[in-house]
Amino acid sequence: MTASPPRRHPVAAGRVLVVLAALAIAPAAHARRDRPITGDALRAARMLSSARIDDARPLIADLVKKAPDAPEVKWLEAELAFLDGDYDGALAKLEGVPDDTLSGLAGETRRLTERTRDVTGSFAHKESPKGRFVIYYAPGPDEVIVDLAGEVLDAAWETIGDDLGWRPTGKVRVEIVTAPSDLAKVSTLTEEEIETTGTIALAKYEKLMVVTPRATLTGYPWMDTLAHEYTHHVIAHATHDTVPVWLHEGLARFEQTRWRAAPSSTLPATDQQLLASALSRRRLIDLDAMHPSMAKLPSQEAAALAYAEVFTLVGWMHGKVGYAGLRQALALQRDGKSARRAMGEVLGTTWVKLERDWKAHLRTLDLSAGRAAGSHGRRVRFDKGGGDDENVGVDEVANTRARRFARLGGMLRARGMIAAAAIEYEKALAAAGAGASDPYVAGKLARTYVELGQHDKAIALARPLVAIDEHDAVPAVTLGVALAAGGDHAGARAAFEQALRVSPFDPAVRCGLADAYDHLGAGAIARRERAACERLRN
Repeated sequence: MTASPPRRHPVAAGRVLVVLAALAIAPAAHARRDRPITGDALRAARMLSSARIDDARPLIADLVKKAPDAPEVKWLEAELAFLDGDYDGALAKLEGVPDDTLSGLAGETRRLTERTRDVTGSFAHKESPKGRFVIYYAPGPDEVIVDLAGEVLDAAWETIGDDLGWRPTGKVRVEIVTAPSDLAKVSTLTEEEIETTGTIALAKYEKLMVVTPRATLTGYPWMDTLAHEYTHHVIAHATHDTVPVWLHEGLARFEQTRWRAAPSSTLPATDQQLLASALSRRRLIDLDAMHPSMAKLPSQEAAALAYAEVFTLVGWMHGKVGYAGLRQALALQRDGKSARRAMGEVLGTTWVKLERDWKAHLRTLDLSAGRAAGSHGRRVRFDKGGGDDENVGVDEVANTRARRFARLGGMLRARGMIAAAAIEYEKALAAAGAGASDPYVAGKLARTYVELGQHDKAIALARPLVAIDEHDAVPAVTLGVALAAGGDHAGARAAFEQALRVSPFDPAVRCGLADAYDHLGAGAIARRERAACERLRN
């Protein structure tokens, strides 16, 4: 799950207003009397707070010439350096500037810059294949996902740029951090907020920040997450950061698969379950409750429901006015209209009627696939060490008897007693209901069948699970292994590629892909996957 707080850098909009007020009433002491800088400093601060970085550059450069020692000018220089990823330079600009300068903003910038430098100072970096992104990462295992990340982002640059009508002129910085605690250090979020809502990435400070999938127990849709955050970056720049959180997130959710697929307004099955439940209980999350960030919502389930709602809103609107209408709505907001008014104008109606029609549309959706999906695989589980990996997620099995059998199956499997584990999982599946009525149990049993060489049984269980939830890597890996054993290398490749989008550090995924690509004659990509396979095995 991703969540991006308001993008006004480096603090919330209220603090930006404070500093603007401070600038307005405190002319720079070092400015030459015939060339006051207050007005230009105000304009530069507004530009930085509204993602107009290139517009701010010449203005800040001129301010440096006029009053190089003015505290507000030094702060503006530091801000610009921070946004450029020059953390040492930003701290150098703040030397001698008291922390309480500009109502404490200088101190906030200094602390954030220091924390970011500490987290990323030892990182290596590499450009994406087309040179549009520079990816910073900790040397070591994360190297096996850097090229993949670059390919995803280059593809997103093309498609999302076409869809929303804006592309960067320079290279976009991407930082892959190693733990949720590091994401807290390089942002204004707390660790508690990150873990409560499963926030795994941010688009802020003119860069994308994402936690490596290594920091989770079961992976997460990290490729789509990169595209999701890049969409936030595009929206912020295309609109001068005027779009509210609910529309920001709706657009990002709608666009996050565009690097690999045509636009679709079909809600994933796992989200259908959440939305169906909320509709039946009349407990939709109000759009304004999503402010100031999805990361501030009370749980991962609440955040997932909020994403499902705004996805359907944008998908419904796209179905009526297409990308041309979405671009028009963004342009109207850039030019000063509210999101509600802009969307109403594009659809030729009022916001009140638009919202009423959208909510009526929700009740016409076919959400039947959600009944089989449950909520398994949706929760982001951070790896804190010391857990029972075999039984991760077993507590979400709804049926008490099924949960007890499944737990025992996990204990037996952990001890290498595979045949006995299969018996317990079969009991669990029978208790839960036939077929894939409990995805957790069915997935565990399918994997156990693979280990017993019963590939046809594994395929029968895993295939519907892969269709239900593309964010659950376990059945995708199981299906890939079983299909490869039967000689269906094209099918295996598709299954392993789906797993790769969630769990790229699983040797079974990378080794399985290497074998599949070899059989299909894709030599270059097979060699890359073979190298990743060998590295992850060692």
